[in-house]
Formats: sequence, C-alpha cells, structure tokens
Amino acid sequence: MSTTDDQHASRPAGRKRSKLACEPCRELKRKCDGSQPCGACLRFEYNCVYQKAAGKRKRAADQSSDHPGAGANSSQPPAASRPESWSPMNGRTAPAPSTGNGLRSLEANSGAAFLRRLALRLDPKNAPRMHTFAWNAFLGSRQMSHAPTTRSVTDILSRAEMEGLAAIYFDKIDPVYGFVDRQHILGLIGRRWSGLATEKTEDAILCGIASLGCLFSQVQPSSAELDLLESARSELEQRISDIPSAAMITAWLFRVIYLRVAGTHHAAWMASCIVMHMLEAAGFHCDSPGASVIPMPSEPVDPEIQWRLVAVAQHLNIWMSFDMGRSRVSFWNATMAVPSARDGDKTGELMELLPYSAELDPQKTPEPADLTAALSAVLDRVHTSPPSTLAQCNLALCLCRRLQSTNASFTPALMERILAITAKGIKAAQAILDARSPWHHMANVPFQIVCVLLAFDTLSSIAQLKDAMQCLSNVAAIYKTDATREALTTASLLIMLQQKCKEKGASELEKISKLFPILPDEAASDEPLAWKPEDTSWLDSITGEFYSLDYSDIDQILFPTHS
Repeated sequence: MSTTDDQHASRPAGRKRSKLACEPCRELKRKCDGSQPCGACLRFEYNCVYQKAAGKRKRAADQSSDHPGAGANSSQPPAASRPESWSPMNGRTAPAPSTGNGLRSLEANSGAAFLRRLALRLDPKNAPRMHTFAWNAFLGSRQMSHAPTTRSVTDILSRAEMEGLAAIYFDKIDPVYGFVDRQHILGLIGRRWSGLATEKTEDAILCGIASLGCLFSQVQPSSAELDLLESARSELEQRISDIPSAAMITAWLFRVIYLRVAGTHHAAWMASCIVMHMLEAAGFHCDSPGASVIPMPSEPVDPEIQWRLVAVAQHLNIWMSFDMGRSRVSFWNATMAVPSARDGDKTGELMELLPYSAELDPQKTPEPADLTAALSAVLDRVHTSPPSTLAQCNLALCLCRRLQSTNASFTPALMERILAITAKGIKAAQAILDARSPWHHMANVPFQIVCVLLAFDTLSSIAQLKDAMQCLSNVAAIYKTDATREALTTASLLIMLQQKCKEKGASELEKISKLFPILPDEAASDEPLAWKPEDTSWLDSITGEFYSLDYSDIDQILFPTHS
C-alpha cells in the first residue's frame, strides 16, 4: 500500500481530502482526494500524476523545454525564447506543457480523444476504441479500388478531359483553397497538349488538379483518377531532395488536399509536414528571406500566391495535427498578410480563422475566459460558403471541447449561439453532399456535433441530435464506404449508451422516490401522520434550477472547495 493509501486508511470517516494534490487538480484548482488515481482524474480521464516536493516540481519545470511536443516536426523554439505575437486570446504565450495535464497534452484538441473520454464516461465496458471516426468519408478506401500505374498526364487524359476537370476544380475547390492563378493553369494545359516542353513538376500540378476534379465529380473512383494521383506522387517523391520551388510546393499541396479528403491519417499528415518544411526552406513564410544570413532560394514569386500557399498549408497542417494528437510544424518567425479578395473567393475567410486555430496549440494554456472570448469571436463571424462554414463550425466545436475539458459552464445565451452554429454546420454538410463535393468535414463535422451535443446533455442539444444523425446517415447512403458506415454506427452507439445511462439513473431515482416520498411539515412530530397532497408547485422552480446547473456548479454545492 502506498503512503497516500496509508494516510487515507488512518483518516477518520468523512470527506476525504489530501494535503498533497495531483498536478491536474492543482492546475484546475479542484479538490483532490489524494488517491492514485484520484476521483477527479478518474472522472475526466486525466493522467493523475503527483509531484511530491517543490524541488521536483521546479526541476520538472526547468526540463519543460525538452518536452516531446517540441520534437523534430516542430520549428518552435523553447517557450522562454519564443517571441510573443498577437493573439486573439490576449496574447499570452504559456510555457510548454507539463506531463500529466490532459488539457495541455497533444490530445487537447483531438475530437477522437474527446469521443473516447465521452464514451468512457457513459459506459467504460462498451466504449468504442480510440479511432479518428469520420475523419473523412473514405480513409484510403478510394485508392484501394484500382491498382494505379504511372503514366504521362497526356496519356491519361485528352485535352478536353483535362480542361473539364480543371473547370470542376476551379468551380468547387479553388474558391476555398485558392493558391493558383487560373490563367496560368489554362496556359499550362495549352502548352502541354500542344507538345511544347514543360517541366516535370508542372505535370505533377496538372495531375493534382485533375485528380481533385475527379474526386469532386465522381462518387466512385475511376482508374484515371488513381493513375493521376500515382503519377504525381512518383514525380514528387523522386524530386524530394531538390531545392523547393513554387511549382513543387504547389504540386505537393494538391497532394495534401487530396489525401485530407480521401486518404489515410498518417499519409496526409506526413505530406502536410513535408509541405510546411518546403515552405520554410523556400523562405515563403517571411516577408524578407533575403535578410537572413542563411542563403535561401531567390525564385521570384507573386506575393499574393506566396501568402495563399502558406495560409492553406498552415490551415491543413494545424488541423490534421490537432485531429491526430501530433505535433504540428510551426513557423516561429513567420509573418502573415491577408491577400486581396477575388470574386467568389473564400480563402480569406479561412485565413482569418488561423490566429484562433494557432492559439489552441497544446503548448499554450489559454484561460477559460480567453477560450470563451475566442469562441464568441468565432461565432460572431460570417462565413458565406458551405465549406467555409464547416471550417468555422469545426473551430467552434474544438473551442467547446477545450472549454468542457476545463469543466467551464456555458451561459444560456452562449449555449443558444453554439446550437445555432451547429445547426448551420449540419445544413452546410448537407449542401456539400448534395453538390457531391466530398470535403473532409462533410462527415467529420456532423459526427463531432453528435459528440458535443451528447456531452452538453440538455433538452435543446438532444433535440438537435436527429438532424445531425440524419445528415450523417445521408452521407453514408451516398458514399458507401467502411468509414461512413463505421461513423454512423459509432454515433448510434454513443446515443444508445447515453440512453441506457439515463434509463438506469431514472430507474434508480424512481426507486428512491418511492422509498422516501415527500412528507408534510407535520412529519417532524413524534406521531406518524397520514400524508395529504398539498401544493408542490414550489418544487418546479427548484427542479428547473437544479437541471440547469453545470457539473462544476453541482460540485461546488455538494463539495465546496476550502482554501
């Protein structure tokens, strides 16, 4: 038996409190019973760790700069030397995460980790395994339907087919991820099919555009789509050691977008990290790469295209890293400029979300008030296309998950606004399904909405579950893949677990209420009195107030924290 257990055994019966609190309880200022693990950590699935001496805590803090979260894939310097930059969450740069604190771990923003904690709370025995459900509608199955071959783009497609697929790309994808010039691409198509010499990397660009055009126009994959994808991959990987050029970065970014929409987690994340490192090597992330003493490529690039490449690559890398609980590649000396608007272009809407996304980095520890302020700011934004609306909704859901992890309460007004954005997100997902544009959030956002609504567990949130499930079911009916079926089945399982949990609780409450019925005031006397029905309308207000309380409020009523 541990020392802590001995202390508990010798303590008289009553409320159990410990002189030594675990690190998660200390950080969150919650009561700790001193067990290993403690009750609070068991409830919220934190890693319960004790630091038994101030000296040890100091040494751990001194070693925080060596935390694995700042590994090889991260360009960030230690927190002590990292320059502070503007932040929508009051600009504070927090120290690197300490071990054992679930909030600041790499899984802090992961929807999959949130799902796992939710399922364990509902039913530890029947909780679904840890998995990134509904990350996209395919999870690599599209690429396994045909054995691809490497061919020249002109052997795979005719000029008319290439122009048709490019038109689909510029109609559906470019308005959201706009980082190429349409006239330049059309000129490149003309030169390539006229027999004029072009660079191999430019062939990879054309293959990337055409493969995305196929993906966003055909429910079932064609052999041409997979040959285009394979041909681009082969060319890019052969040139991985070359000095990165704008054309190479552009072709790689097309591959990242395809893998995010239809590929597997690992392949997409790895490709995204490659693009980020290429951007840094090319000096695209800063205004004046020539000011560095380290020589960088001096290829002339349109600043507008440069910033768009950087912004789209950052957006994809941040959120893939968040989803998977892995380190992201960040530019600690980066500058950012919002490019000028184009007709029908929504790329700027995504760029304006980047500061809020970056502030959710697990190495930063925003306070609940800062998270609430950021959530309000995101909810206030106006996004005008379904894919952009889904990105807004996804960020709002992540902020909600972070707030729920801190056990923060949501005001009725804020809850109403959250349910408004989730309703808007469900409609946006249905709209892109109807357009047969399988953006990665098409299945992901409705699935994450189901998880957050169940965690809220209010009448208003439960009422919205039907719409979210209907959207998820519609996705599975059109894109009949193992990924969509598994997502729908898992969402149904979560709802069933919630139902069983509530039914069991209601059954126990019914038994108790029958054993201990409401007695009249006269029951305080020694003589037993026959109970008579009286006016109990006063109970309605108490019941309503009780059910509107958050878990943290109930904890404070039942177990007030003493200083």
